[in-house]
Amino acid sequence: MRVLFLASYFPRPSKPLIGTWALQQAKALARISDLHVVCSTSYIPSPLAVIPRAAPWVNVPPTHQWDNVTAHYLKIPYYPVPPFKHWAYPNPERQMKLAWKFLRRRLLDLTEKFSPDIIYAHHTAVNGYFAEQVHRCNRIPYVITDHDFGEIADCEKFRRRRAMFQRIIDSAARNVCVAKRMHADMHRIFPSARAVTIYNGINPHPPHVFTTPRPTELQDKTIILSAGMFAARKGFPLLIEAFAKIADKHPNALLRIAGGGEQQILIEQTIARFQLQSRVQLLGLLPQEKLFQEMVWSDAFALISWDEPFATVFLEAMGAGKPVLTASDGGINDVVQHGVHGLVVPPHNLDAAAQALDDLLTDPKGRETMGSNAKSLVDQHLTWDANARQLLEIFDQAISAQVDR
Repeated sequence: MRVLFLASYFPRPSKPLIGTWALQQAKALARISDLHVVCSTSYIPSPLAVIPRAAPWVNVPPTHQWDNVTAHYLKIPYYPVPPFKHWAYPNPERQMKLAWKFLRRRLLDLTEKFSPDIIYAHHTAVNGYFAEQVHRCNRIPYVITDHDFGEIADCEKFRRRRAMFQRIIDSAARNVCVAKRMHADMHRIFPSARAVTIYNGINPHPPHVFTTPRPTELQDKTIILSAGMFAARKGFPLLIEAFAKIADKHPNALLRIAGGGEQQILIEQTIARFQLQSRVQLLGLLPQEKLFQEMVWSDAFALISWDEPFATVFLEAMGAGKPVLTASDGGINDVVQHGVHGLVVPPHNLDAAAQALDDLLTDPKGRETMGSNAKSLVDQHLTWDANARQLLEIFDQAISAQVDR
């Protein structure tokens, strides 16, 4: 089977930490199919390469080989950042029509050359739009996966956004949701959607991270690890404040946070406000394997972000054998059971988060049991290979249905 995978949140050679989970999914699909990736990336004029933040986008090559995955990078005037994002979000078709004018000939040429049996698109509002346009031209069936609750739920608020989604969903062979809550939103807002839930996955961690000992300075510490982009909904200031409430009770505990982003200064200010400079350590953005090592070195993983669809970072921590602390409105709660694989608290609840951290730090045997349960769950059911097999079944059904028409 030939699969054309359309993705925007996908690594670039000069930005390898963006969308690593999408690359891992692509690699899993490529192990059981003939797959090419097309990544639409923002066009930045070459003179702007002198600006450090612009240079990585200017220097994106036309193609790049990621092990068993060939990725084609097509530059278009599409900018998913403020103020463009705020302008386009209620009525995304305005931006997508312009992007399609620049993308159309190159994407159709690639499609004709590769001759895919199926198109697999990440996100209805971007690559689902492109998949639907290709489908209009050559009738290749397409399947979409959405990865954010708001992408679907906000269609209730914005009439024109909903109209564009409705057209794309009506032509899609399947709409894959990554959590039951998203599935429910899809059926409520778009009753005609052929929706199915398939959970994200991870690859097993490399064996050496389990045998590499902790550094000397961490030997006698109990470590709570957190990781993610420093965006508002990730809740890192709240996590730090919760840790502050119980830190005196656990003098050997450390909170280590990997990541970076827009709330960096606020997070640093929160650490300073509670005088936790020696207890909360910011690790910066880490390469994937280094993050996996930090997970293995930790005693528990905590991320109390709200509206978290199905973040693979939880699976990565579970795959390292660690219990997770998560908010109850996230998609990970489809598979994580409170007290079995970790602890679940209400979103935005400072006292509940502090109590959960206290419970994790107080009960080493409970941590070990929940971590073992979490690893077994991931190893048996939540890998990218399992995800790819389920998707391939969906693709087969879509191709057969198209042939029968």
